[in-house]
Amino acid sequence: MERMTIKSAFGGEVPFTKYIADNREVAQRLLVAVDSDVDDFTVAPEDQTVDRKRVDLVVRDSDGVVQQVIESQDATGWLDSVHASKITYYMYEKECFDGVLLTEDSDEHIKGFVRFMNENTPFNIFLVNTIIYKTPEGPYVDFIPVMRPFSVKDKKIRRTASANGKPDNGIGFADMLAEKFEQSNGAFTHKSRYYVSTNNVANTGVNVGITPKKTGYFNIDMYHGGKHAENTNFETSAAELFPSAKFNKIRGYVQVNTWEEAYSTHQQMVSALKEKTIKV
Repeated sequence: MERMTIKSAFGGEVPFTKYIADNREVAQRLLVAVDSDVDDFTVAPEDQTVDRKRVDLVVRDSDGVVQQVIESQDATGWLDSVHASKITYYMYEKECFDGVLLTEDSDEHIKGFVRFMNENTPFNIFLVNTIIYKTPEGPYVDFIPVMRPFSVKDKKIRRTASANGKPDNGIGFADMLAEKFEQSNGAFTHKSRYYVSTNNVANTGVNVGITPKKTGYFNIDMYHGGKHAENTNFETSAAELFPSAKFNKIRGYVQVNTWEEAYSTHQQMVSALKEKTIKV
């Protein structure tokens, strides 16, 4: 069978994504490729954000809850940094943690960025190659996942509508985090739907936060946003206290399996920063 490109088959990105939205069988192939368990769904092309940006495709279930945000590379074929990064804003804007990047190809640098986002943020991004064949009936579009989120789920967790009809935060942790914040007696200074944290501990510029992950574990972060990226003392001293810690340019973090472990680790990190056992 003869292979086609998005440009040769559809002329551009917008007709291509509209074709997916208009053809349920094609949309189902895409959802199966990204392990979605949404049976009764609608696909909206060019779905607007509050600032009038247009999301290529938004998948909603029968309750109107967004289950997938899908961004397609344009007809140039190769995934670029603009498309790879703006999907995170679209997921934030649509209050959805699951995103899909469609592309004909991508280099290792861009793949590294997607991998980084999967490992270091609450977002779960699939990188999917679009394969298009020329047939007598027209283009046949198939989807091959080339990168899945870290710690692929054994069981996909669907977003559901809450009691007031509005979507929850996609992972079911918003209420739990609000409760933990209230129960902390001031241990945390900030909370969101995604994490609780103690910010700027002892004026170090380091925030220590707890982020639940969909796959059943917790990240405890010492987030500095790059302020201590070249500070070897920070990494060395933190690793002495937390041997399982991992580090990148913006943070050090530890993964644990229970809230009790997460809270205990958080408190240890805060104390170590205050006592300057972790050197910044």
